[in-house]
Order: sequence, then structure tokens, then C-alpha cells
Amino acid sequence: MIINCCICISYFSPYGSNSILLIQFSFNPMVQPLFQPLVPPSILPSSACPLHFLPPHNGLHPTFPNPAQSLKLVTPQCCAVSPSKQNNTVLLHDWPQLLQFSIGSQDYMLAKAIHGSLIKSGCEGDLFVDNNLVNLYSKFSNMGDAQRIFDEMPVRSTVTWTTLMKGYLKNGDVGSVFCIARDMCMVDEKFNEHTCSVCLQACRSWEDRFFGEQVHAFVIKNGLQENVVVATSLVSMYSRSGHLGCAEKVFGGVSVKDAQCINYMILEYGKAGLGDKAIRIFVDMLQFGLKPSDYTFTNLISACDSSVRLYVGKQLHGLAVKYGFMCETSLGNAVITMYGQHGMVKEAERVFAELNERSLISWSALLSVFVKNSCANRAFEFFLNMLQIGVPLDSGCFSTVLDGCSEWNNLKLGLQIHGLAIRLGHVSDVNSGTALVDLYAKCGSLQSARAIFDRLPNKTITSFNAFLVGYLNSKIRDDEDPMFFFSKLRFNGVKPDCVTFSRLLCLSANQACLVTGKSLHAYTIKVGLEDDTAVGNAVITMYAKCGTVQDAYQMFISNSMNHDCVTWNAIISAYALHGEGNNALLCFDEMKEQGFAPDEITMLAVLQACSYSGLWETGLCLFNEMESKYGVRPVIEHFSCMTDLLGRAGNLSKAIDIINKSPFPESSLLWRTFVNACKLCGDLRLGIWASRKLINLAPNDASSYILVSNMYAEGGMLEEAAKVRTAMNDLKLIKETGSSWIEIDNEVHYFIASDKDHPQSREIYTNLDLLKDEICWNCENRNNLELISDSL
Repeated sequence: MIINCCICISYFSPYGSNSILLIQFSFNPMVQPLFQPLVPPSILPSSACPLHFLPPHNGLHPTFPNPAQSLKLVTPQCCAVSPSKQNNTVLLHDWPQLLQFSIGSQDYMLAKAIHGSLIKSGCEGDLFVDNNLVNLYSKFSNMGDAQRIFDEMPVRSTVTWTTLMKGYLKNGDVGSVFCIARDMCMVDEKFNEHTCSVCLQACRSWEDRFFGEQVHAFVIKNGLQENVVVATSLVSMYSRSGHLGCAEKVFGGVSVKDAQCINYMILEYGKAGLGDKAIRIFVDMLQFGLKPSDYTFTNLISACDSSVRLYVGKQLHGLAVKYGFMCETSLGNAVITMYGQHGMVKEAERVFAELNERSLISWSALLSVFVKNSCANRAFEFFLNMLQIGVPLDSGCFSTVLDGCSEWNNLKLGLQIHGLAIRLGHVSDVNSGTALVDLYAKCGSLQSARAIFDRLPNKTITSFNAFLVGYLNSKIRDDEDPMFFFSKLRFNGVKPDCVTFSRLLCLSANQACLVTGKSLHAYTIKVGLEDDTAVGNAVITMYAKCGTVQDAYQMFISNSMNHDCVTWNAIISAYALHGEGNNALLCFDEMKEQGFAPDEITMLAVLQACSYSGLWETGLCLFNEMESKYGVRPVIEHFSCMTDLLGRAGNLSKAIDIINKSPFPESSLLWRTFVNACKLCGDLRLGIWASRKLINLAPNDASSYILVSNMYAEGGMLEEAAKVRTAMNDLKLIKETGSSWIEIDNEVHYFIASDKDHPQSREIYTNLDLLKDEICWNCENRNNLELISDSL
């Protein structure tokens, strides 16, 4: 009696295609002892039932060259055991399907049982059998047995090598992939398009680009550049190595593209922040008659960041609804993020509410929307709601809510979230740990940030970049030099990125450490990041703040291919800082000629350049044209700069008009700037009038009292200056202590007023006394002399 059964399996081909198949097989109860250990009843679905009877096997076994095609029968490539030699043994014709069923169900015991049966049947050594066995053990991450079978194979094909390479790639061992590729070349084994694709997928970092370029050259030599599978892998390889331009060239060279290739290019454009290009490719896709998938819309909408206009994102949302893809949770998550990036919090909440199924990513996406749009209370309420309904939190959720605490400088709440992360066991995760480092660093608790950073089991460059934030606004001492930690991380194999260099260069600029800044600049050249726009901008700013404006300009012209608006702002600010107003204006004109639109920072830098260079008429003209010609609405900083510009030029009456006509007539910043201008011009009458208004506007601001006191002192009104100081002391107002530093022999020395912590403080104060005596003998203005003596 023949019994028919059915099982559902996932079929595998050496080229990575998969499909679900319903397989029907027959067996005789007389040979059940052989078959039973291979397919125990526990693996069969409870709903399995007999289907239509198949005709008896005729020595053929099924193969599936294309999942979309119908079943085809070909002559088997495995050996058969003659019934005359073993009466109770039959050939299990469906062993390839059973192997794939074991892979799909992750039943390793079944896989080994089938392997044992094949050995018993004498099939081992057959090329087709061994290829499937190599794939079998690779899928179970048992590369030792896969390699052993490969080594014992008497005959290998390109499929054999490719299958083994795919196994190592799946297990993250890219080094073995490269070794196998070299061995293939040594034995003169041919590469096909799938071999090239696996090799290219193994190039996962910018350091592997050289090997990837060799494969690319082989592809061109053998005429495979038009193959869409290879082209997609090339696009991926160049994108991962940071060379999107090369990826674009490969993509453009493929005459016939499929949806997968286009989807991947859309994904890479989205990662690079080039949403406009992603949309253009999508339009071409529709024109070519290719049907988009939910994956297409997910990548495309994810690419619609703030640089892409909102109405485009809305149109894509509507098109996704039209195609019926909004039931996909991943697409809904992308739409939530898109609306959040454009500040449409209500729309993001509505999409979240309409999701049929919400994953943890959905909750995290909406939580991130609240955080990034400064909805602090809503974010914390939403987070508490997640806790109450039992949403399983991961490190991503904790990272998001901790980022919110950092942005709002809420250390108290951050401490509570930290405690919850410890309780749930997420504090050692690199994402949560990095968010904690960032929280404590931004809240000024550098020691806590250091403690968290030191306890991280896996320190990454991202966590170090978060740690650097604490130094940007801190007074760094020699024993807390970030360069020391940077060197230590490098020795431990952590590689810096563009953010690392940007922040370290910013620190060097703030400290005016030219030697350190030059060393960092040289290191960016060594690691190939000198062409990065953010790094180049930081280098320009560093040279400008360290007093070498010519080096800043040389960096500007050497990196001319990667200029953006920030680059132009940096060089204009450099000239403004050094009083070279005419050069700043020339750069401003050149910036407009090259098609860059000035922004708020640009206009502020140009106005500062005019102020420091005495070009008040030009500055006033630019200020009047800001909104009408350049579309930049003046903010309080622009009005403050104009007040300073007119005040330095002696046009105090026009400066008052600027203040009174501004939207901020009661701003203490503007009146403080005006009092300083009166002090510089020596106009005590207007200065006294303005100082009274300033004190009324900012009665608790210590810097305002000190400014007024200094104005009285410079005008010879010492009694009035003393009264202001007394009033300040009565109010117990304390001015933030100023600091200074000097770099000698690559060592930075820090000083604050009345500080005696320096090891050479005795010699320093002795020289200060000598300097004071020399000033006493040579200073003609006795009022200034008394003021200088008091400050020393």
C-alpha cells in the first residue's frame, strides 16, 4: 500500500532565490524503518492531509530552476542503490526538499539524519549532493562541517565555491570570503555573476573598497556590468564605502534595471540625505512601467527628510494609500517619521492611531517625533503610557527618551530614566550607554559622563563623540585632555569619523591650540576625510580662531568641490574675525555668484565684518536689503550687530532708532550693546541714560553692572563706578569667572583671576608686580592707572 503525505517547505537555489512549495511524497510502510527517523511526526503540521495521488516515481527527482516556473523533472545527479543489493533500502527521491524543510523549520536533527541517510545510501561525493550539504551546514552556521565537506569534495563547481562564500558572509566572516575568492583565482575557477555579488557584499567598510574595485574591474572585463544583480551589489559596495558618486555611475550604466536595483538606489539616496534624487528615480521607475512595492514606498518616504518639501511627502503618502500599502506597519512607521521631520506632530499621531498593527518601532517612532519637536510633556506622557500598557522597551526607546532629557537639560528626569534602564538591564547596551553619556555631558556632569563611558563594555566612536560634547562647554584641565582619550581609543582599534574630527577641531579652535589643530588636520588627510564637508568647515574655523586666516583660506580653496553654505559662512566669519571686511564682502559676492543663498548666519557674519572694519554704510545697506532681497528676516542678533556697527561708527542716534524700530525694543541684549558703544565713543551723557534703562531691564544680570561700572570708570566717574559695584555686591550677584590660557611647547596653561594653583604662580605674580610698577611710571592717565592697579 502506498501512503501519500504532504509537507510545506522553503526551496533553496544556489543563487539565493526562495519560495514556499507544497511537496507531496509517497512511501511504502514496508520501508518505514528507514524513513521514520528522517521525518518524525512532530515536524508535520497538524493540518497536513492527503492530496491528489501522484503517479509512481520513475527514477526522476524534482528541481526548481525558477520558482515562478512550473515543476520540471530532470535526471537525478545522485547515485541510486540497487534493490537487489539491499532489499530493505530505497532511494529517498525527495531528499533536497526535505533538506530545505529542515532549514526552514530550523530542525538540525532532521538535517543531520538526512545527511546520514545520504552517506548510508552512498550518495556522498556527488557534486549536487555535496553542494546542498555545504549550503545546509552554512544555513545552520556550522561552517566547520561546511568547510570539511567542501575540502573532501573530489569535484567542485562555481556553485560550490559561491555557496561556501555565502555561508561565511552570512556568519560575518568576510575575511574567509576574501580568502576563498583568492583561492578560486589560484585554481582558475570561474566567477559568475553570483560569485561577484557575494564578493561585493563582503566589502562592508571603506577599507575593503580596494578589493571591491578589483571585483568591479573583473566585472567589466567579463562583460557583467549590465547584469542587474551585479550592478545592485556594486551600488551597495560603493555606497557602504562612502563613495555615492561611484554608485551613481554604476547605476546609470545599467540599461535595464529591475525594481530591486531601483529600490536599493532609493535607499542609498535616502541615507545620504538626497531625497530629491530618490524621488526622481521613483518617477523614472513609474515611467518604465515597473510596479513599486511597499518596500519602495518605505525607502522613498524615509528619504523625505526636512530637505524635501512637505507636499511631496504628502503626495507619496496618498500614492501609498492608493496602492493599498498602508496596511504595512513598516511603511506606516516611515510616514510617522516623515511627518515628524516636518514638524507635523498631529499628522504623525493620526497615522499612528490608524495602524492596524503597532510594532515597537512604531511606538519608538512617535516617541522620537515628540522629542525632536520639543513636545517634552507629550513625550514623557507617551513614554509613561508605554510603561503602563506593557510595551516591551528596548535600548532604542531608552535612547530616545534620554535624548529628550538631554535636549531639555532635564537631569532630574534623566536620572530616573537611568535607574529604570538599570532595572531593565539596558544600561550596558551601547545605544543606551551612549545616550547616557550624552545626557550627563550636555547637563554639565562631566565626571558622570566619564564614569558611564568607562563602564561601557563596547566603546564605539559614537559614544566617544557624545563624550566630547561635555568638553565643548567645559574648562578642560590637563588631566582631562580629550586628546588623551582620543589616542587611547585609536590604540584600541576604534576608528574616528567625521563627527569626531569636527568636534576635536572645534575644541582646538575654542582653546586656540594651533599645534593640536594642525595635527588633527594632518590626521584627517591620512584617513581620507579631508574632503568631508563638515571636517573641512571645522578646519577653516580652527585656523581662523587660531589667528592664521591665510591657512583658513588655503583650506577653503583646496576643498572647493565640497563647498556648502556653512563653508562660505566659515570663511566669511574668518575674515570678519580678523577685521578684513573687504575680503569678507568679496567672498559674500562670490558666494552669491556660485548660486548659494545667504542664510541668517551669512548675514550676521557679513554685518560683523562691516562692524569690525568700520564699513557702516555698507552694513546698513545690507541690513535694509536682508528681507526684501535675500529673504532673511532679521532676528535679535542682527539688530544687536547693527547697534554695535552704528555705535562704533559714532552714529549713536541711528543706533537708538534701530533699537526702537526693532521687534525687541525692551531687549537687554540690545541696550547692553548700546551702552558698550557709548563707552567706546566716550559719550557719557547717552551712556548714563542707556545704563539706567539697562539696569531696569536686567536687574539681576551681573555682566550689565560690570559694564556700567567700567563705563563710569573710563569716564572718570569713579564714585559712580564704586556705587554700581556696591549695588552689585548688595544683590549678591556674581559674575562668571573669566579664564585665559596660553600654549607653550604643546602644553596649555590655564589661568583665572586671583588663581594661585599654577605651579609657577609665585614667579607669575612677581612679574605682574614688576609690570604694574612699570605701568605706574609710564601711564599718563591716572584714572586708568587706578583701574589697572585694582584689576591686577
